[in-house]
Amino acid sequence: MEPRARLRRASDIRLVFGEGDSWKHPLMVLVARPNGLELSRVGVTASRRIGGAVVRNRARRLMREAARQLYPHIISGYDLMLVARAGIRGAKEPRVEQALEYLLQEAQLMGSEVSVLDAAGIV
Repeated sequence: MEPRARLRRASDIRLVFGEGDSWKHPLMVLVARPNGLELSRVGVTASRRIGGAVVRNRARRLMREAARQLYPHIISGYDLMLVARAGIRGAKEPRVEQALEYLLQEAQLMGSEVSVLDAAGIV
């Protein structure tokens, strides 16, 4: 993802967690809030509850890659935070992408009809 599509400032992240709505999946939590911009921004986080540094870094990489793959289909104008949950520890990349797509659809933040879930035969 390009740098301007990343949610990095602590004040913006606090706003998302403070005022945003959340959707849960066993692998991650999606917290979203309208941002009033022409683009959506995505941030990722993993707490120490997930595991050590290696596990947390892997979880963040998986979520970041899933967001990069699905970013063209995300509706503009939202700040999104992805929070890793314990289930992500043993998950592979396609499963994380499916989980994120599911959360985006639940939050009604998917703009196009192309679906990883349809292609995998899950829906």
